[in-house]
Amino acid sequence: MEISNVPQKPNFVVGERYLRKELHNQFKGQRQYGISTPSSESFIFIFTDPDSEEHGYSDRFLDNGLFVYSGEGRLGDMTLDGGNERILKHKENGDSLLVFEKVGEQNGADVVTYDGEYEYVDHYWERAPDDNDEMRDAVRFKLEPQGGLETSLDESEVGTLSDDELFKRAKQSAPGKSVTTTTSTRTPYTRSDLVRDFALRMADGICQACSEEAPFVSQKGEPYLEVHHLYRVSDGGVDDPENVIAICPNCHREVHHGRNGDDLNERLIETAEKRNERLRSVSPRS
Repeated sequence: MEISNVPQKPNFVVGERYLRKELHNQFKGQRQYGISTPSSESFIFIFTDPDSEEHGYSDRFLDNGLFVYSGEGRLGDMTLDGGNERILKHKENGDSLLVFEKVGEQNGADVVTYDGEYEYVDHYWERAPDDNDEMRDAVRFKLEPQGGLETSLDESEVGTLSDDELFKRAKQSAPGKSVTTTTSTRTPYTRSDLVRDFALRMADGICQACSEEAPFVSQKGEPYLEVHHLYRVSDGGVDDPENVIAICPNCHREVHHGRNGDDLNERLIETAEKRNERLRSVSPRS
């Protein structure tokens, strides 16, 4: 597993992996908390592990790019103070929310990948167990990528883009990058829509894992393939065109649950890297 060096300043790269302990060595902050607040910095680290539901937490990335994040507090009702208050008031305090997701361990240290900068948009309460299996009120924060969920494109415009232009626009829409939106009567594309359409366009109806045609045609009359995130432990996280590829449902299940799933994912990464290199040569990163 390739690990990146922690930068001297918080200029993290979406999709790159870091050792959590090295993040704290560089920027301080609470080492054991999901919400870590380095005292001398104007940002907040948010750590998540969507594969874990310990302590009544239930973090999840939604298909539209929204991130639902559980507040802190292991016993009794959660309250809107401490780290929870820091999330709630991060804009008025001038703090950025930097989201990292656990993807593994190395020599006992957590390996996390950077998901990008997010912003608080709302929160709600739901009943969930605490560490003593006692039901309590738990807060869930709704966070969205900085710059919002929508792009300035609509469906008809996306269809007119060339492959390299679609790649470029999808890169520009990745989490942590601002996207200008306009108010109109059009139905805008979300960032996730744009990245999904890129992956499907590149596959052109052929599974990128088994090289077979899509197993059936969708209700929209299009070959049905699913978008797989190459460096994710869950199916709905950071949307970056370099991190996605379209495969059939059977291969998608195999890569996540099959005995040889890791090997298959490595082959998909190689396939995507060749595709990305070709497109980068036409559309350099902005």
